[in-house]
Amino acid sequence: MTIIVMGHIRAPAAEIDRLSPAIAAVVAATNQEEGCEHYSFARHLADPEMLIISERWASAEALAAHGKSPHLKAFNQAIAGATMHDVSVKAWDGSFWRTLVGG
Repeated sequence: MTIIVMGHIRAPAAEIDRLSPAIAAVVAATNQEEGCEHYSFARHLADPEMLIISERWASAEALAAHGKSPHLKAFNQAIAGATMHDVSVKAWDGSFWRTLVGG
């Protein structure tokens, strides 16, 4: 079963800039995890104070293992003192894909 995780972080643009190295590190390490099919953070083009979080996992077990990974723990420590206006991350456990556009 595929697990989709979507979320966002709203923070001052300067704070997002400061956190960019930590974000890049956790993205690179997470994309190497077993069961990780996609993991990314992207800056919203219309709102420089919003990061969009997008993840796809092969299973609930893979997502749970990610939650215990040393690189996610390091990332959480890096953002612990960050100024954030809003954070929301939610998971959906889907049963099938339907292509809307493209391959």
